[in-house]
Amino acid sequence: MTEAFVVNFMVGVAPVFAAFEVAQLFVAQRYIGIDQIRRKTHPLDAATVPPVWLSTGWIMLLLVDYAYQAGLFFVPVLGVRFAAVLLILVSSVGFALRRVCGLRWGLVVLTPECAARAGFFMFVFNMMVLHSASHHGPIPDWLYRR
Repeated sequence: MTEAFVVNFMVGVAPVFAAFEVAQLFVAQRYIGIDQIRRKTHPLDAATVPPVWLSTGWIMLLLVDYAYQAGLFFVPVLGVRFAAVLLILVSSVGFALRRVCGLRWGLVVLTPECAARAGFFMFVFNMMVLHSASHHGPIPDWLYRR
């Protein structure tokens, strides 16, 4: 695979992962919402249990998300490796905090974690678009209007 293909692929996928982080907040609010925290019920014991296909798909998307973060180390674009380190650090710290704090604070920890990761994904998107434009022609008008 050529460098241009890898960069273009990573550029196209970064906004998808940013949207996934925002969707993760909505799903967490739905199944680990404030009402369940007040009732002190576990999401699996509640009346609205997430369907198996949603749980399985979500775990698969998280694994792909982590693979993408690791794959950023191999993209030869200045600044993206630093973002990869920050993404993995935020993901690791968020996971550790959620394991320690339990369900009651899980949503509280998940909110800034997802917001930070979505921001890092958009940073990666911007860095790669600018890198791609500098090597492959001008930046499209629809992307950055002046």
